[in-house]
Amino acid sequence: MIVPLALLGLVSLPIIVAFYMLRLRRRDVPVGSTFLWQQLVRDVEANAPWQRLRFSWLLLVQLLIAALLVFAAARPFLSAESELAANVVLIVDTSASMGAVDRAGERISAARDAARKVIGQLPIGGRVTVVAADESAHVLVSETDDRAAAFAAIDGITATQLPGDLTDAFALASALAARDADSSVVVVTDATADRLPTVGIGAPIRVERVGSGNGNQAIAALSVERRSGGAQLDLFVAVSNASSANVGRRLEIYADGALVDARDLTVPAGQRSEALVNTVPAAAQVVEARLAGVDQLAVDDRAFALVPQTRAIRALLVSEGNSYLESALALLPRLELYAIAPGGLTDALAAANKAGTPYGLLIFDRYVTANPPRVPTLYVAPDKDGPYGTAGKTVEGPLVGRTDPEEPLLRFVDLTALHIGRARTFVLSEPMRPVVKSAAGGPLLAAGRVNGQPVALLAFALGDSDLPLQVAFPLLVSNLTDFLLPPVDGVLPPSAPLGVPIDLALDPSLPSATLVDGGVQTAIPLAGGHGTLPAATRVGIRELRDPGGAALGRVAANLFDPAESNIAPGDPRRLVEMGRAGPAGAVAQQPSRAEWWWPLALAGLALLGVEWLLFHRPTRSRLNRVLRRGAAGAR
Repeated sequence: MIVPLALLGLVSLPIIVAFYMLRLRRRDVPVGSTFLWQQLVRDVEANAPWQRLRFSWLLLVQLLIAALLVFAAARPFLSAESELAANVVLIVDTSASMGAVDRAGERISAARDAARKVIGQLPIGGRVTVVAADESAHVLVSETDDRAAAFAAIDGITATQLPGDLTDAFALASALAARDADSSVVVVTDATADRLPTVGIGAPIRVERVGSGNGNQAIAALSVERRSGGAQLDLFVAVSNASSANVGRRLEIYADGALVDARDLTVPAGQRSEALVNTVPAAAQVVEARLAGVDQLAVDDRAFALVPQTRAIRALLVSEGNSYLESALALLPRLELYAIAPGGLTDALAAANKAGTPYGLLIFDRYVTANPPRVPTLYVAPDKDGPYGTAGKTVEGPLVGRTDPEEPLLRFVDLTALHIGRARTFVLSEPMRPVVKSAAGGPLLAAGRVNGQPVALLAFALGDSDLPLQVAFPLLVSNLTDFLLPPVDGVLPPSAPLGVPIDLALDPSLPSATLVDGGVQTAIPLAGGHGTLPAATRVGIRELRDPGGAALGRVAANLFDPAESNIAPGDPRRLVEMGRAGPAGAVAQQPSRAEWWWPLALAGLALLGVEWLLFHRPTRSRLNRVLRRGAAGAR
């Protein structure tokens, strides 16, 4: 017995008997005759402290209940032989295919049951490490001999939506096995993925395979393109069928949450069917494809796509005349460019606002307004103070200092051959940062966010340099525009697979960004505008926002993994062969415990219910009435 001290509970047995032998204490009351009290002779005799023990079914049942519960608390066991080593690494596959529902129930539930059996087979004193594995490894408990902790860890295991990759789990198991020669590895999986781990294990591997059936269809591909100058959307959808029979499925298309198309597809066994949908509204932003109905795996029955945007930004160049700058801006397809002299600025802004078509970008060439505009602005050679900082004196022939090769604003821009005739010095405001400095340290190009709006500053006039004559000029103007105006489709790729992180290259002045995924917000720290967007763990749309709440971009996260959608259980021998084989024809046997306390506990609880049913008088009376009614009705 594992807990022999629990046998002290057997002391309760004589105590129960003693309660039955104790006589009731009653008052003496004088009566005229005892003739009418013959039925109470036994109670009269009970005035003595003790009485002789008589047979009672109730006493017998109560003694049996107490004995069963005491022995169950002592946790009796039978000695058995275990094929497991003293140190066991238990890997439970939690990839997307483990979310399949088989005829016997959820596949992950079967995996938990198999894992519990492994814990029950541990040798005496054995240790176990429980690892949940999807595209990476997650240690739930490490090298513990506490079976209750291992059971609790297993009970918390759920299937994820991530593709499966046992490489990390095998690498961890290999490291643990290297520390203890008496180790073995047990993998609970459906073995569906064709991708084998890239590392082996120096210990025997045992595979507990779960799952059955292959009745699954999936959205295998989804893309959307604009045609006819952006007036029409073409949606391409592919539906795969991993089952062994031809299947008919209904494909539903949603645009921004509204159903816009539905059609029936026949998908041949082991193949896929494709559909081209052109009924999606041109103004849609998010498209979702769904497979109506039910199959064995739900996670791959839907997919999302972001619609490419074509919205042009109205830009206003305020200048007395600058053909170089006007030509460079006109080359940018994102801009709808207008030009005006400084004297007409007020009327132009008022007319645009009245028409409901305000300008989204202002470019001031040697001009500064009294009140800073509340839109992204590029200042070229200003001669006054502004939101960028304080203007100083003019310096002749400043030399260009060294630049940062990782600076986003200088991507593909080479300024080593730039010559500047004259430039103005500036003391930048706190939100602004220098992008290009002179050899003396003054800013020649600066950028930043002032009052929440992007602002860029060029400290010299284009006519006072040879910059407009260099290849770098249109590239620099394009990079500045991208900084001032977030990309139409955002800073994120339109689509990304589950489980893959995304590198971020944002405005260096941003200290952080916020990821919104499924209504949950997560802060993303940035260093110089660089950071990493955590890998998506669920199918859906994710949005990245700046500290002010403005959207920086969105990305569609989809499974699109044929290995996970093909849920037919695979051959476990492929995994077994990646472990070290034991001695030929022999398997090390170690003593283990086969506990059988739970049948005792169940029997005790069952007897407790019987006792209540038979000896509780109100319940017994109701039961008798019910039986009599039933007998009378049968007649």
